[in-house]
Formats: sequence, structure tokens, C-alpha cells
Amino acid sequence: MDRFRGLIVGCIAVLGAVFGLLPIPAQACTCLTPPSPSQGAEAVDVVFVGTAANVEHIEADGWLYGAWKSMLGFEHLYEFETLRVTMDVGTAIKGTDKSQLILETYATTELCGVLFQEGEEYLVYAFNGVGETVTTDMCTRTATSKKAAADIKSLVSNEVTAVCEGWTCIND
Repeated sequence: MDRFRGLIVGCIAVLGAVFGLLPIPAQACTCLTPPSPSQGAEAVDVVFVGTAANVEHIEADGWLYGAWKSMLGFEHLYEFETLRVTMDVGTAIKGTDKSQLILETYATTELCGVLFQEGEEYLVYAFNGVGETVTTDMCTRTATSKKAAADIKSLVSNEVTAVCEGWTCIND
């Protein structure tokens, strides 16, 4: 009886180890229903229309290199592959008066990253990031200017300007 019990426990252990080593299927990005343009602008730190002047792909640091950087006091660790995008700001709507911003987002849509293309114009809803960077993702209303034409029109109209108190607004 003990031998039979040992065999069952051994089989369970082997199966557990085998299934524990199998890859877990990736989960796609899931966002809540997008807010209106003005609510979306209220929820973030920076809103602007700009062109992606340069898109740089940054590899993930990896756990060993990331731990080393952390011990040395580096402020910015890249846990996942990231896109660092230099954005030429054409129209600042909220939170910036700079002509150029450095924006970071995940490099995959599975992690809700926005896949910016050089030379393309975007309406960007972003959060303040580490240092001078801003960050965005697919769960904001960030989109190409073509897709976001109605948002841009709404955000620069007088109706939204009334809600801009404390913002750097284009209609002030």
C-alpha cells in the first residue's frame, strides 16, 4: 500500500513539474471603455498633438542586470521591452510648453503599448514618467491624428477650454 501511495505521489510530482514548466499563454491588453476626450484629458498629466521624430527600441534589462542597476541606484529600470519616442510637439493642449518630449510605452500591444511609427502625427494622452519622460498606453485615447480628428477638434474647442484651469491650454 505504501509503495502504491509513493507511486501516486511521484506521478503527481512529475506531472506538476512538467505542467509548471509549460509556458503560460499571454494575455492580451484589456482596457475599460474609453472616456470622453475631456475626461481622458482630465485623467492624464499631458495632452498634445505631435509627430514621432524618432522611435528607439529598448530591450528589457533582465532580472540580473536590473538587480545590478537597482543596487547601483539607477532610477530607471526597463522590466519589459520599451519604445522611447522623441515627439515633436505641434499643439500643446495640457501640461507642457516644450517643443519636444521623450515618451515611453511598452513595445508590444499585449502590454498595452502604442506602436508609434516615425513621421506619423499623433494625439497623445500621457502621464509624467521618470525624469523628463512621459508615458502612454493603449488604455488612454492616444491615437494617430487621423483616427483622433474628432478628439482634437473637441479638445481645442472653447467648450473644453472652460475646464482647462491649471492646464497649459492652447486657448488661454
